[in-house]
Amino acid sequence: MDKEKIILPDPEDIAPEEIAPMMAHLAAMQTLLATRLIERVEGRDAGAGGDHLLDIAQAAEKLKTSKDWLYRNKHLPFVVRMGRQVRFSERGIDLYIRQRAGR
Repeated sequence: MDKEKIILPDPEDIAPEEIAPMMAHLAAMQTLLATRLIERVEGRDAGAGGDHLLDIAQAAEKLKTSKDWLYRNKHLPFVVRMGRQVRFSERGIDLYIRQRAGR
């Protein structure tokens, strides 16, 4: 991280309509980073194979919920936006399930 610098805008400079998308993006990043950290602590190689992005049907099946529910809850931390497409981080979903289960 020495060579790379993360540059974040001053919160006062963010347009009100951009706040919610930015918060969702930051939450997704936080979930992915926490997943990598947990895997490292548990002795798994977080970098091997990377994360898998699931489509809406796969994510709904994994979460045992409907596609409609996922579309209505786009603020969830495992949502990954790729242009107009929406995908779902498998690692993020696993972490979300573990957090909700209290483990």
